[in-house]
Amino acid sequence: MLTAYIVGCIALIIKPGPDLMCTLATALAEGKARAATLMAGLVLGCWTWILLLSAGVASFFTSHPAVMTSIQAVGVAYIGYLAFGSFREAAAGFRNGGPDALHPAKSSGWRLVCRGVLMSMSNPLTILFFLAFLPNFTNKGSAFPPAVQVLLLGTLFCTLVPFIYFPVILAADSLRMRLLGSAKASAWLKLASAVMLAAVTAVLLASL
Repeated sequence: MLTAYIVGCIALIIKPGPDLMCTLATALAEGKARAATLMAGLVLGCWTWILLLSAGVASFFTSHPAVMTSIQAVGVAYIGYLAFGSFREAAAGFRNGGPDALHPAKSSGWRLVCRGVLMSMSNPLTILFFLAFLPNFTNKGSAFPPAVQVLLLGTLFCTLVPFIYFPVILAADSLRMRLLGSAKASAWLKLASAVMLAAVTAVLLASL
C-alpha cells in the first residue's frame, strides 16, 4: 500500500501543475538558489494544508466554496502580478540590454518563501487531492490514529517534492547560465518565465 501511495505522489508531483511551472519560471529567470527558496515555500504551504487536514479544519474550506474561491482568487491575482512584472523586465531587457536588465532587483528570501506559501495555499487542487487521496491509505488497524497517519503520509509527500523539483531546477539554471552573458538572451529567458507565469494564471483563472 505504501508503494502505491508513493507512486501516486510522484505522479502528482511530476504533473506540470502551477507549482512546478512557477518553480521552473523562477529558475529560468532568477537562478537555482531563488527557485529552491520558492520551492521551500511551496512545500511549507503544502504541509500547512496537511496540518489543516489532519486537524479536521480542511473540511471547513471544502464546505464553504466561497472561501476557497476567495483564496484562489488572491493566488491568481498575485501570480498574474508576477507575470506582468516579468513581462515588463523582459521588455526592458530587449530595449536597454544593460546590466540592470540582466540583474533586476530581487525580493528577499523570506518574501520568496512567502510567495511560495501563498501559491501553494491558493491552489485548491492541492487540498482536494489530499482530501480524496490520503484517507484511502490510512489503516484502521494501525497503532496511530487516522489524523496522525494523514500527517505522516502528507509529510512523506512533501519530502518527495525536492527529489522531483531539484533536477528541473538544475536543468533550467544550467540553461540560464549558458545564456547569462548575453543581455538579449537573458531577456528571452525572462520572457519565457513571464509566459509560463501567464499560462499558470490563465489555467487557475479558468478553474475559478
